[in-house]
Amino acid sequence: MARRSPAQVRATTHRRLTHPIAHLPGLSPRGRIAVADLERTRLWPGAAREALDAWIRLLRDPYHRLFDSPSGCGILACCPDPDDLRRVLHMVIHALPRHDARTLRRRLADLDAQW
Repeated sequence: MARRSPAQVRATTHRRLTHPIAHLPGLSPRGRIAVADLERTRLWPGAAREALDAWIRLLRDPYHRLFDSPSGCGILACCPDPDDLRRVLHMVIHALPRHDARTLRRRLADLDAQW
């Protein structure tokens, strides 16, 4: 006879994530897990991918230097605040393992060259 019931054994095993992990280009599986943990504990699901996509859209917009925070709505899909985007991206970078953080920093540096 088993010492613990099957329900107790299942309770101690790793649980699957309830939300999908957003795929950031160039991240290892450990980096994706770190991003998922950050999004689960401190941000919202998909925050890293949304911030990166919004940053890319902001830089591709020819009027990105004219951002006016008081008149902007602050929605990522419409008119995101560049400071908020960078804050989220820096949180992601600091949560990543070294190699993945270096990869994402390099990608952001390439994007920042467009600024």
